[in-house]
Amino acid sequence: MTFISDWLMRLQSRQAAVSKWEAQRRDEAAQLILNAEEKGDWIGLTNHSNGFIREVAVRALCAEPCPEALEALIERLNDWVPQIRDLAALGLNHYLSPLHAKDLLYALEPLLALASRDRTDHGGTLSAVRKVLQLAESNDEVYANFLARQSKAARYLFALLLESEQDIETLLRDALGHRELTVRLLAVDACKNLPHEQALPLLSEALQRPGAMVRVSVLRALLPMLANPQQLLSTMLLDPSPAIRTLTRWAAARHDIDAQAVLEERLKGEFPLKKRDWLGVLGLAAELDIEIESQWLTAAARSSYASVRQATMGRLGDDQLIELLVALDDLSDRVFFAAVAQMDKLPWASLHAGLNTKLDRDWHELQSVRRHALMGLRPKWQQVAYLLKRLAMEPVARSYWARQIDLWCDRQYQVVDPVTPKAERVELIDNLRQLASMGVIRKASFAQVSG
Repeated sequence: MTFISDWLMRLQSRQAAVSKWEAQRRDEAAQLILNAEEKGDWIGLTNHSNGFIREVAVRALCAEPCPEALEALIERLNDWVPQIRDLAALGLNHYLSPLHAKDLLYALEPLLALASRDRTDHGGTLSAVRKVLQLAESNDEVYANFLARQSKAARYLFALLLESEQDIETLLRDALGHRELTVRLLAVDACKNLPHEQALPLLSEALQRPGAMVRVSVLRALLPMLANPQQLLSTMLLDPSPAIRTLTRWAAARHDIDAQAVLEERLKGEFPLKKRDWLGVLGLAAELDIEIESQWLTAAARSSYASVRQATMGRLGDDQLIELLVALDDLSDRVFFAAVAQMDKLPWASLHAGLNTKLDRDWHELQSVRRHALMGLRPKWQQVAYLLKRLAMEPVARSYWARQIDLWCDRQYQVVDPVTPKAERVELIDNLRQLASMGVIRKASFAQVSG
């Protein structure tokens, strides 16, 4: 590029007296420009602190169009030097053609960022780019790019296509299934402006896709378009999504649909086969506070789906204690902790035998967090009673169980236990005192619970 060679010669031929610092700056600029010309690496220099170097880099990029060069030029459109901004704008004009739609899409995010930069007014630039992308010749490239985009760029392209696209139904169908959540929500709003005969198939299809937030929005848009929404509402009452069920119960009351009757009718049928159907039945029953027959609860508690087993735990009572105890062996932590939470509501007398059996069998194999949760189901003094029992039964592991008793004592601040009788508490304290006097447990630990 001859203009760069000319500038280098001008720099090197300047004979005017300059300070040492100015000379260093001049030589640095000359060397950077020379290196960039040899390697063709001008993009990095567009961010240099020296305005002269940035200007040379921008001129070079104007002469070598490519997507990366366009990104750098867009950045310079907001340069603090007016002359560099003008040069960058001149270079951008080369890309304002359908032939360069791909380049403009490549640099779409920095282009959109210009809208929030106010060193100068970028409205004209953004408007010019938008016009190019809306041309029929750019449509295929823009549409393909829209399908792959996310975030702000996806929303921008959707709005752009919505203004210019001829096949609105295809656009909205693709937008309703788009990877970007906000695009799907915008598409739902756009469907509201279509004639009902066009919008209904699109919204009905979108209602079957996953994503509770979008599905709630779809259902809100769909209900006013239906002449007879009763069938849809009856189906949606048993939806696996709590948000959908909440909206549906609200709408059902306004269309004289009895949600309890819908649930009772479903419970007369066969057990669900799919996870979503199980979750719908269990969820609606919980929301309406309706008891489910034990055979249904047993089938749900033994489902192959962890989320169904988890949802079932909160419905089990004393008469399904066996299912809660089985859930303590579940590989899913969510199911395990749901079972523990439900067991915590049951009386200690019901849990005592089963919980002891579980701890006796699996104490050493249990993860510490699960072991701690199971011990938490015991009243405070029953915790140490269990540890004392293990200490007495396993003399080979005496030091291990003594350490567990020490740790239990150290964790106590104020022992609140309304379940263990006073006589048993006194006996337990005597046992601990004896162990402390024998040196089996630390006296400081015993003092934590004896005062």
